Amino acid sequence: MRPWELLLRNVNVLHSVLEKAEPELSLLELDTKRLFILCMVDANAFPADLARVLSMPKPSMTFLIKKLEASGYLRRQGEKGDLRRYRLTITPAGIKARDKGAEAVNRIFGACLNSLSAADQATLSRIVDQLQPRTSKTKQGSTQGLVRPGSE
Repeated sequence: MRPWELLLRNVNVLHSVLEKAEPELSLLELDTKRLFILCMVDANAFPADLARVLSMPKPSMTFLIKKLEASGYLRRQGEKGDLRRYRLTITPAGIKARDKGAEAVNRIFGACLNSLSAADQATLSRIVDQLQPRTSKTKQGSTQGLVRPGSE
C-alpha cells in the first residue's frame, strides 16, 4: 500500500468518528473544531499558537474563538506588556463542555477500537506514538480528554 492511501484511510476513520459525534457536540454548542480548541487551549493559550497547532487560518481561529466566548466557554485576557496580544483561558462551563464532548468522541472511537484485540490496540498506540513529530509532543501539549488507543 502506498503511504498516501494509508493516510487517506486514517483521515476516513477520523472523519467517520467526528461525524458520528457531531449531533452530541451540537447539543453543547460545539463542533469538532471548537472541541479541539477547548482541548488544546490549556497548552496553547494564544490564538496564533492554537491556529498553528490545529492547522487553521488565523481568521478562522478568531471567528471560532468569538463563538466560544459567546457560548461562555472561553475568556480572553489582555497580555501584560503587549496590548495587541491576548491570552485565552477556558471557563468552568468550557471545561464541562470539553469533557462532555471528549466523552462522546471517546465513546465513539472506543467502539471502533473495541473491534481490535487488546494487543492490536497496544500496537496501534505504539505506532501512532512513533509517527508523532517529536516537536509536536512538546509544543502541542495534550489532547486533553480525547482518547488515545490503549488508554481506556
